[in-house]
Amino acid sequence: MYQSLHRLAEVSGKCSLFINKKLFFLSCLCAGLMAVPTTIDVMGSLLFHKALTCSTELVEFLQVVVLFGGLGYVHDRRAHVYVEMILDKMSNKWRPAFRFAFIGAAAALFMIMAWQLFLTGMDRFASGEVSYDLHIPEYIFVLFAAAGTLAAVISFLSDIIGELASLLENRAFPEMLFGLVLLCAIISAPWWIALLPFAADKLLLGAFCMAAMLTLLLFGMPIGIAMLLMGFVGLLAVFPSPRPALALLGSAPYTTGATYLYSVVPMFILMGEFAMYSGISRDLFNTANVWLGRLPGGLAVATVSGCAGFAAVSGDSMATAVTMSSVALPEMRAKKYDPGFSCATLAAGGTLGILIPPSTGFIFYSLVTEVSIGRLFVAGIVPGLLLAALFILVVFFFARRYPELAPRGAACGWSEKLRSLTGVLPMILLITLVLGGILFGFFSPNQGGAVGAVGTLVFAMCRRRISWENFKKALISTAFITSKMMLILVGVGVLGNFFAATRLPFSLAELVAELGASHFTMFVAIVIAYIVLGCMMNVIPMVLLTLPAIYPSIEAIGFDGVWFGVVCVVLMEMGQITPPVGINVFAISSAAGDVPMARIFRHIVPYFLSMMALVFLLYLFPGLATWLPELLF
Repeated sequence: MYQSLHRLAEVSGKCSLFINKKLFFLSCLCAGLMAVPTTIDVMGSLLFHKALTCSTELVEFLQVVVLFGGLGYVHDRRAHVYVEMILDKMSNKWRPAFRFAFIGAAAALFMIMAWQLFLTGMDRFASGEVSYDLHIPEYIFVLFAAAGTLAAVISFLSDIIGELASLLENRAFPEMLFGLVLLCAIISAPWWIALLPFAADKLLLGAFCMAAMLTLLLFGMPIGIAMLLMGFVGLLAVFPSPRPALALLGSAPYTTGATYLYSVVPMFILMGEFAMYSGISRDLFNTANVWLGRLPGGLAVATVSGCAGFAAVSGDSMATAVTMSSVALPEMRAKKYDPGFSCATLAAGGTLGILIPPSTGFIFYSLVTEVSIGRLFVAGIVPGLLLAALFILVVFFFARRYPELAPRGAACGWSEKLRSLTGVLPMILLITLVLGGILFGFFSPNQGGAVGAVGTLVFAMCRRRISWENFKKALISTAFITSKMMLILVGVGVLGNFFAATRLPFSLAELVAELGASHFTMFVAIVIAYIVLGCMMNVIPMVLLTLPAIYPSIEAIGFDGVWFGVVCVVLMEMGQITPPVGINVFAISSAAGDVPMARIFRHIVPYFLSMMALVFLLYLFPGLATWLPELLF
């Protein structure tokens, strides 16, 4: 029987992939087009004092296609963001059982969501609702959202058949029974939760659903789906009628996709992708090496400096680390650098990618907390440069004490140093334009991301640095990442409505305020919690998962929102270079090929301590993060 199920899974998987590839093609196309109307709007406003008034609507509609066109394809590639802690370590019998339950629950949830989106679209069709500027019928995009969600359901169903076939093939009958029971428990959760003794107490109900969601996350349910699921289940349990929850499921996903504020995400991701594929990292590393290579550990110093420079166009730590590794690792191998030390330097240097602006970590922090993105970008400059300086001091210390780890490089003349600047000067001007334009109010962060993306592409094309293949790869990666991350934002929106109904975050804030614990005690507790979480998941999912619940408590304690944003990002980045996961270390170890992770972790300790030192410097001297924003805003 399992052979038949495997064949059915294979056929359905091919059908799913065919459908989702077509939808994802539209997603990629729209990801590339999103920056165009915004850039035209900015240029028209600055040069001709005439704005493109419909640019906001165009971007919103394009973003809906990016989000929902990629949902099924993301699942086909098993690329959802999840906590890699328990599920990946399970046996071949238990893993399919949990995946069967989780994917089955996701299929049921998305089926309801597709139907509710369809009903919403038909309501808008009946009412003749059109957009304000372009007068485009909005039902077209709501129905596209429903179609994209349904395509994801097809992908889920194909995966369910495959997991069931695996269970039967392995004769895992107890595990299969467990998976069925777990699936039934998740699907029936609104009914049995409502029967619990404390169900009438909204605060206890909120805490129970939060604990249930964290349990699902630890066992490997994708983060966006877990948040969406528990938010929906909680709303069904809170209200006597299912109508509010169903209405929210038919409106919130589309509203999230059509929110112009969120377009800052794909804009800066696209800028970083163009920068990665255009060879900017090589220019930055070569320039830093010419100027700094003669110093003790010169190549490692150049690597940290190159990471800091690339951080100003990327915004993601792993992308910064991996991109710089392709340039720096071969050079450090050739100069007989210790492989563990080289990889540790790259993994740590990559953490600058999400601290030095523009930073996707700050972008998502701003979206959740409503703290100004501009202030956060400015707040990250001094701590980012200070952290880079601390990393360089680590390199100096070890290069002087153990010269065999990081030998000196050759000295270069002034003519060569000045010539090396020509490769990075246009990019420095572009970065200055983007950040300066945001800081001085010439354009918004969304517009800055669009200008940066288009400017980086023009820079790469003028220097013939980007091929057609790499251009397509940049669009594919942008659409792929955006769809993954915005699914989590959809989950945050639904979960946020549930939290608002139970008032859980605000009750926690009141409780924290009443505890009367010292600021330092609370600060240490936050440090420990975020370092532990950072070991299990990436920065952006961590921001979206934790902040909706704890940010009111942060405000209740009296911590400044901008300052905490910087501390939060640094803490989360610390988790990216610490075991058991250490995603940056894992990525660099994979890129190097022959350097064990244990060897890299041994050399990562001084860099970890440097980040810890920065965190406590920020606590002792909060002005390191707040002085520049207060000066400029």
